[in-house]
Amino acid sequence: MPKKGLLITFEGIDGSGKTTQASRLAAFLGQDRATLTKEPGGTPVGKTLRSMLLDPDLSIDPKAELLLFLADRAQHVQTLIRPHLEAGSIVIVDRFIDATVAYQGFGLGHPLELIASIHEKILEGMIPDRTFLFDIDPQKARERIISRGDKKTSVENRSEEFFQRVRNGYLLTAKEQPGRFRVIDALLPQDEIARIILADLESLDMSLMGNRPVRESSSC
Repeated sequence: MPKKGLLITFEGIDGSGKTTQASRLAAFLGQDRATLTKEPGGTPVGKTLRSMLLDPDLSIDPKAELLLFLADRAQHVQTLIRPHLEAGSIVIVDRFIDATVAYQGFGLGHPLELIASIHEKILEGMIPDRTFLFDIDPQKARERIISRGDKKTSVENRSEEFFQRVRNGYLLTAKEQPGRFRVIDALLPQDEIARIILADLESLDMSLMGNRPVRESSSC
């Protein structure tokens, strides 16, 4: 698919800090250059699906869960991500295709071939230009989630063993696609992580930062 923009995705298990860094990058780049979105929930339809998927009081069959996540992605790609890329925007997505591979594939055991086949129909050749994977031990991630004091989502309530399978799935995918992935130690200080991200993106696209030096990342 021809596109003028840049697609950057942030991945990692719950509690890895990816959402914080996605927001920092979007703030640094500015709304005139970057579009920040997320999955599930990046569109009006997605918000409804998100409320269902993350509701701890709902019991959703694993097959239904997979299809609901993919329905959210199909709507997201067609109505938000693709149009913004074609308009030349830098699109920053908090979770994308690799989350489904890791969570529903490695975590829940759905066939990876099935997920890949449906993705082929949804994406029509679209692939992230860069994926930042925030790697963290599931126990450390759980401690972070507990410290926030928020009510856990249906996904966050799953076992540590589940999140270890998800983490392993992420790392295996990153190993298989080293050109796209950058694996980051999620326990590093936030400012250091932001500098790593900006330095990497500057090497990916020299025009991305304009005339702004990478050192400004500490203020984003």
